[in-house]
Amino acid sequence: MEVKSRIFDQRINSENVLIQTTLGEYLDLISEAMDKNPFQRKRVTSSKTVYSLLRDDIRKGCVIPPIVLALSYDVADNGRPTPKKDEDIITAILKRQGDLLILDGLQRTHSFKDVIADTSPKDLAAVRDTPIRVEVYMGLNKIGILYRMLTLNSGQTPMSLRQQIEMLYWEYHNTGVEGLKFVREVDSEHATQPNEYNFKDVIEGFNSYLERNEQPLERTDLLENIRSLEKLSHENNNRDLFKEYVNALHKFIVKVIELVNGTSITKDDLQGKSLWGKDSKQCFKKTQVFAGFGAAIGKLKDREVLENLEDIQQICDDLYFDCEPQEFLIELNSALDWISKNTKKIGNAQRMFFQFYFRELLNSEGDSFKDLKTSIEGALHKTRTQLF
Repeated sequence: MEVKSRIFDQRINSENVLIQTTLGEYLDLISEAMDKNPFQRKRVTSSKTVYSLLRDDIRKGCVIPPIVLALSYDVADNGRPTPKKDEDIITAILKRQGDLLILDGLQRTHSFKDVIADTSPKDLAAVRDTPIRVEVYMGLNKIGILYRMLTLNSGQTPMSLRQQIEMLYWEYHNTGVEGLKFVREVDSEHATQPNEYNFKDVIEGFNSYLERNEQPLERTDLLENIRSLEKLSHENNNRDLFKEYVNALHKFIVKVIELVNGTSITKDDLQGKSLWGKDSKQCFKKTQVFAGFGAAIGKLKDREVLENLEDIQQICDDLYFDCEPQEFLIELNSALDWISKNTKKIGNAQRMFFQFYFRELLNSEGDSFKDLKTSIEGALHKTRTQLF
């Protein structure tokens, strides 16, 4: 392995190092990291694709475009700046080869492995010595990794922003956030405890915060995806925005659970109306609520009503309702019942309602500030105005 050039990428704040190596050395280098990148597309297996031709090109000594790798910020040389000496760069890469990520070139890498597997023992050494080029981005953070992957793979169908955000914060699925646990239904788990949340629902809410829109968005436009990542990168500067969002959401949920104090209602209490949720947990730990919460606090932040997400945690300490808990639950269920009976796209209308609800509740300039019950009436009025 030999460093041939080094160029600093100002756009993503990372040094790009061009290395010349051999096919065999590269496969040895990347063997531990082949399946570690959650951002990477799946392998193309069809024999009719261009990758079947690529294997023949490799055997014929065709010059293959460089593979692009990343050594992330958290692991590159213990988080310190890229080494100044070329030989120290090689040492850092070799030392942490299990932490390398393939940004562009997974299909070529699989083709390399196929060629090696199909080569006879007498020709193996010659094939392994085939020269190839590899680019390595040193010290690239998660947003930089995803940004560069989007631009490198612009010919493919880009991921939706929700998919991108889920990948960026996937590590929290395993570690949680300060005592909170994320679960996935595909793992046969359910969020039954106050400190448990469905990971997909939380991602949906955080996506709504970034987009300032409570409705489900499945963007596939590359430029829009990149712009959204730029917004995240700017707002996430020197802080963990996802973590702040989750903590603010949980603070609200905990406060409502405390105020409702175990009270629950039945269908009989609603006198023929549909049941949205029998208790505080069923009422508020839902995707529509998380999306409305995210969109609302994003809009309030843009209007400078909220300075940052930490403000919400302080506001939640003072939330209240001037009624019995049962009356509060009936009022909320009645509002959602009206929506279910008077709108065609019920889920979208529910999201809109909760977006208005949290704007009423958390807006210090409004009449319903901190009042959980009166915010319901204001939110339903605005929802009706928008729908009819």
